[in-house]
Amino acid sequence: MDNFNRASKQTGASMWGLIGGAALIVLFALITMKLVPAYLENNKIVNSLERMAEQPGVATWSRNQIIQRVSDTLYIDMAADMLDLHQALSITKTKNTRVISIDYERVVPMAYNISALLDFENSVEIPLQ
Repeated sequence: MDNFNRASKQTGASMWGLIGGAALIVLFALITMKLVPAYLENNKIVNSLERMAEQPGVATWSRNQIIQRVSDTLYIDMAADMLDLHQALSITKTKNTRVISIDYERVVPMAYNISALLDFENSVEIPLQ
């Protein structure tokens, strides 16, 4: 009789446990597929800021020259229509550096009326000469 009780107490995942696990995998896959492109686009902006910072004499450029250079780089990377640089780009000066920042928000629709708000803050410091 003791062997019968051991066999009837099976352990493992139930059907509902498997369905719940599969639902979590699908949820995380959806989130990943929706959010990764926004982060890849942000990576293009970071790269354009870093490339612009490597240019000689960038510390003396005007705001329009900086916007034009970043815009040209984003155009080459096929990301020119991602954001309005005139609103997103800001330039601040400190005693020894010039900080060029691009801050913007991206709303990514997830499903139905659910969206994710991504807040990106990118900056590069350029030493003054």
